[in-house]
Amino acid sequence: MDRLTRLYTHLPHRLEALIREVDHLEARMARERKALEALVPMPVHWRTVRCGKERCTRCPHGPYPYLRVKRDGKWRWQYLGKGWQPPEGFTRAGEFRRRLAHYHSLVRRLVELKERLRLLERELGV
Repeated sequence: MDRLTRLYTHLPHRLEALIREVDHLEARMARERKALEALVPMPVHWRTVRCGKERCTRCPHGPYPYLRVKRDGKWRWQYLGKGWQPPEGFTRAGEFRRRLAHYHSLVRRLVELKERLRLLERELGV
């Protein structure tokens, strides 16, 4: 079997596999996009603080949740309380960024697959 014949017998199989992978990735991205839309990043910062006592040997204390708010044109830290828990649906900013980075990696993979698909289609003359 010459090289050209082998190429044309394998290309359709590769094309089908690539199309299946693109379809699978698009479905996965839709699920990830839906999950991301359900998350609301909350700008809460977990800070350690010094108590200011001269003889304290356990400083800094915390971490404690603080919200960064703008008051009178200046940014201030608002203490949320020691036992504060995020409301349902809210997530820490770090978790949101991690999920968003994962979604972006899926987008890059999809672009790469579609480029490979376009090249295979050109080779087959489709």
